[in-house]
Amino acid sequence: MKNTWKILFGIACIVHLLALLLRQPGLAFVSKPLLMPLLALWFASETKTNRYVSRVWIAGLIFSTFGDVLLMFTKGSGEIFFVLGLAAFLMAHLFYISASWRILQGRTGFLRSYPVWTLLPLAYLAVLLWILWPGVPAGLRVPVAAYGLVITTMALSVLQLRTHIPDGHFRLMMLGAVLFVLSDSLLALDKFAGVPAVPLSIMATYIFGQVFMTIAVMRVLNQKS
Repeated sequence: MKNTWKILFGIACIVHLLALLLRQPGLAFVSKPLLMPLLALWFASETKTNRYVSRVWIAGLIFSTFGDVLLMFTKGSGEIFFVLGLAAFLMAHLFYISASWRILQGRTGFLRSYPVWTLLPLAYLAVLLWILWPGVPAGLRVPVAAYGLVITTMALSVLQLRTHIPDGHFRLMMLGAVLFVLSDSLLALDKFAGVPAVPLSIMATYIFGQVFMTIAVMRVLNQKS
């Protein structure tokens, strides 16, 4: 059954990305809500141990689904669906942060020993907000800044694992976190700074970001079983 979910997830990804590439909005609309639930089912079917991390990671994928669906209704509806979608993804990242800290298991994280590495993600966030700020409506500035801080914290929580999980697992998880940040950056630049971002690039970086992080966590948990 586990291969079934993997195959169905792969098909959904291909269908959705092709729909964006070929500009088939109806097919993209139908396929997008299937992505994260299928990834969650794949993860659940192949994860053997650590109930807490598994449940928290699945919760993150569920809230990502809420975010995906809510952001589908942002056009012509004011900002309410955008704010709700932002809140859903914020919750998803909080679950991912919690899972990363549980994997760390109270040990001294990488950033505790090498705090200078916190500067690069924080500098990236500062520059991005500086670019976005003039175009962000006053009522959205706090939610946008809060979300930016939380997703940066998510990336830092993954970086904390640098010396505590196998190198291959860490590189895959870190690449996923970077792609997730890049996807949200492209979305924000498109929405608030007038920098055109192709929907395909936003969704491709988002999907691969989620997939790489999820596979890495799956491998870490299965290695401990």
